[in-house]
Amino acid sequence: MRWANKADIGAIRRVLAANAADTSLFQQSARRIRRDLDDFVIATEDGRPVGCAALHRHTRANAEILAVAVEPVAHSRGVGALLMRACLTEAARSGATFVWLATAKPEYFARYEFRPMTKWTLPPRVVLRKFRLVFEQPGRRWVPALLGRHTFMRLTVAPDSGVPTPSQ
Repeated sequence: MRWANKADIGAIRRVLAANAADTSLFQQSARRIRRDLDDFVIATEDGRPVGCAALHRHTRANAEILAVAVEPVAHSRGVGALLMRACLTEAARSGATFVWLATAKPEYFARYEFRPMTKWTLPPRVVLRKFRLVFEQPGRRWVPALLGRHTFMRLTVAPDSGVPTPSQ
């Protein structure tokens, strides 16, 4: 597990593309990945990237987890759990107290103590950023994303509380 560098842009695109059939996972352009590269953590097996996730800081206290993806050949090996733990550890380390995400798989993220919330809890500029990302997706994904296919979830992180581990 390591934080991404410029050499990982192609690998991040590859991991996201390997999961393109999952319409709940937003694809990201190389330009967007390059711009937000410092947000990405990479999971590797034998030195080869097999998963990625991003922790985007909207403010010091408000952080979003997104782009959690694992190559299909590495599914069911705990890679997703390692990516989530890395993001949550970094969020806590850097002082984020409000960590959130949008997902079509709320049961998975509930294992990390994330709970549903309304997207209108977020600051307007954060909601606008999410809407922009929707319109960077293929047109067939716009309506489901805009009409509520995604569940917005939050986790309150208390200082020195430790990182939630997934429940089974």
